[in-house]
Amino acid sequence: MKSKIIFAMALTPFLLNASLQYKPALEAEVELVADEELECISPFHIMHANFRHTESKGVGYSDGYTTLEIFGVYALHAYFMPFLDLRGHVFNNGKLAGNFGLGERSLISSIDHTFGLYLYYDIRQDEHHLTANQLSPGIELVGKRMEYRINAYFPLGRSTSHGYHHKFSHFQGNQIFYQQSKKFAMTGADAEIGSHLTQSTRHDFYAGLGPYYFTAKSDSLWGGKARLYWRYQEYISLEATYSYDHIFKNTVQGTLTFSYPFGPQLRRIGKNCPNPNDLALSRVAFAPYRFEIPVVETKKQRKVAMNPATGQPWRVWFVRNTSSSAGTFESPFPTLAQAQNASGPSDMIYVFQGDGTSRGMDAGIVLQNGQALFGAGTAQTINTSVGRMKIPAHSTFAPLVTTLTTNGNVITLANGNEVSGLNIVSPVNAGFAHAIGGFQGINGANIHDNIITTNINGIGFLGRGRLTVTNNVIRGTNTIVGTGLEVALSNGQFAQIDFSNNVISKFNAGMTLQKDSVTIGAVPSYNALISGNAISDFLSWGMNVQDNIPNSTLQIINNNITFSTVLVGGLIVSPGDRSRSFIDGNTVSAITPGTTIPSVLVQNLVGSPVSAQVSMTNNQVVGKGGANGDGIRLVVNDPGSVFCTSIANNQVQLLGSAGSGIKISAPGGVVNLVDFSNNISPNDALSGNVNMTATCGQ
Repeated sequence: MKSKIIFAMALTPFLLNASLQYKPALEAEVELVADEELECISPFHIMHANFRHTESKGVGYSDGYTTLEIFGVYALHAYFMPFLDLRGHVFNNGKLAGNFGLGERSLISSIDHTFGLYLYYDIRQDEHHLTANQLSPGIELVGKRMEYRINAYFPLGRSTSHGYHHKFSHFQGNQIFYQQSKKFAMTGADAEIGSHLTQSTRHDFYAGLGPYYFTAKSDSLWGGKARLYWRYQEYISLEATYSYDHIFKNTVQGTLTFSYPFGPQLRRIGKNCPNPNDLALSRVAFAPYRFEIPVVETKKQRKVAMNPATGQPWRVWFVRNTSSSAGTFESPFPTLAQAQNASGPSDMIYVFQGDGTSRGMDAGIVLQNGQALFGAGTAQTINTSVGRMKIPAHSTFAPLVTTLTTNGNVITLANGNEVSGLNIVSPVNAGFAHAIGGFQGINGANIHDNIITTNINGIGFLGRGRLTVTNNVIRGTNTIVGTGLEVALSNGQFAQIDFSNNVISKFNAGMTLQKDSVTIGAVPSYNALISGNAISDFLSWGMNVQDNIPNSTLQIINNNITFSTVLVGGLIVSPGDRSRSFIDGNTVSAITPGTTIPSVLVQNLVGSPVSAQVSMTNNQVVGKGGANGDGIRLVVNDPGSVFCTSIANNQVQLLGSAGSGIKISAPGGVVNLVDFSNNISPNDALSGNVNMTATCGQ
């Protein structure tokens, strides 16, 4: 032992000398090791292209959507890593949305978290004239395990849509209320705190939750949202989210994402790099989580319906013969006369069925300009400042309206009236009374969906000017006198006429369009559509467009006319000068044989020279078949008249064998026959100045 101590003491000078000799070299090596810059490399790349689909509705939208996203970060320096995020979305309904985001993230080495700031511009195309735009700033703190994030959303520009989906809501007092929808882009914010449940770059499981708040106009909401997220490396991810608030209620969504990474890998260099797979750094490779679709609320509002004719709220007077006397919806008038006296121009009179009798409804009514007279048993459509609006039926049957006045109209029209949904009965044993009548100087009415019954000499409807008469049932009591539907055009009056889908029976004349008996000076003209009517059981004619009214267009399409003993004809047209007549797709049928009248008669009489265009196509005609019982007859008598005519694709039968299926004669004028083809017809006859020609020169 003593020898060992002596040996160590002997070596000490040599060790001290070696230490002093090599001290600079050791210090240099230690300093070199300390200053060496170590690389921390994330397995994730600085750029990604993502394709994903989200299903289904979310907070503020009702459809799923598909997204294409490009995200990239500039990661040369860990203390300054700016990023760019571009996203485009297509909703399942075809509407578009998009996001443009800029941000910056900085690694705080002391706590091994990245701190981020970002700003997004979001846009969303929505229905009903609203494109939602917003600026969305955000702030985040992200580490290996925990994430903390707050976002805010501020709409830009117009944030409220126009009203849409306007529909009737209810009557109240003397007014009409409707319901409309509006969309509002909402201002708000959300926050999230979450944790990465695994510490791996291969499988990343994340759970987060937080509140959100949005407000627009007078509405605001608080809600909560939770999400679960799984990602496999950089390539595929699945996400499930759940949220609830009192406006958008429960929403559950799922998202599937496919990613394509490119560019260099994320890396940072420094003395304090903790490990070769830096999880804190890896979070920088992905975009921040936020509400990427602008939140839009749909609100339903109730408003008073405005009458565009007056610029004021619709004023409605209610009638029910079992009620009291205020004229409101809650307390209607008991008589129609009270509504007449209380109402003014452009008002509505709305009549309930009551007890089903004519009690309180038996004095008739004289309407004022622009008034509407509606029965509650029929759905009605009105004009409002926000468009056409349907009022649903409020009773089961049409109210009964009549008059006890001999020779008086049940309903006397003014200009521009609408009459609908009534059971109208003209007085018993009346003279020439009309169920509905408009006198000289009256111009226009819309008469539809009524049951009209006349007695003895009555006319179902007599109108003037711009007329729409559709979907009515018009019935007479005998076929000796009276007309179902008649238009009498006054001096210089232009008539836009639509007679469609009416059922007319048991009159002397079914339908007549003519000049007023007192017309002088400027002659009237018209543009008329007569379509889909069923006319039967008449004595003189089913349909007669007469008086050679010039400068007019006539369409007689798809009508059904049947008759037995008739004095003049089934369908009669007397074209005026410079007029066009189109007779297409009609069924005109005699049901008993006879000798004197044609089923379809187009004629020009001596003393009325005209140049006219006439087309008769695709009709099915049954003629009586006697000596003059032709199926289709066209005759031009006046020497100065020229008809340009097409008669094609008609099917004609005769009940007898003496008549002609199609008879064309021009004893005085000229018929230029442009088309006379594909008719199925017996005993056709052409006589007089009838020319087969390619064109008429019209």
